Amino acid sequence: MTISVDYDFENDDLFVYKKGAKSKMTIDLDDVLLDFDNKGIVGMEILDASKIFKVDKYDLLKNLIKFEAVIKITKDVIKLNMKLEVLKRNKEIVRESTIKGLNYNGLNEGEMEITC
Repeated sequence: MTISVDYDFENDDLFVYKKGAKSKMTIDLDDVLLDFDNKGIVGMEILDASKIFKVDKYDLLKNLIKFEAVIKITKDVIKLNMKLEVLKRNKEIVRESTIKGLNYNGLNEGEMEITC
């Protein structure tokens, strides 16, 4: 499936999702909502994305070149490592953020990735 990225400038929300996938469950990790189907991650919504990654909203809207996320799930914890690249004055700027939360939904242990 194709991975798509959309940015809502007004609300500062970054959406990363598999086109055509349907979410069966959403996990809230502070300012990141993770969507899952029966096979794994199908999308995420990052609230206040410019603040989380410390980049200008305009750069997220017009200059985002790459986004990567790795979700590691253990019996007790969900750990999300995110990295994005934006182009600023012809220079690639890399920003990273890590968020952790409890695995209160009993998700199966494992590791998943989203890259686009």
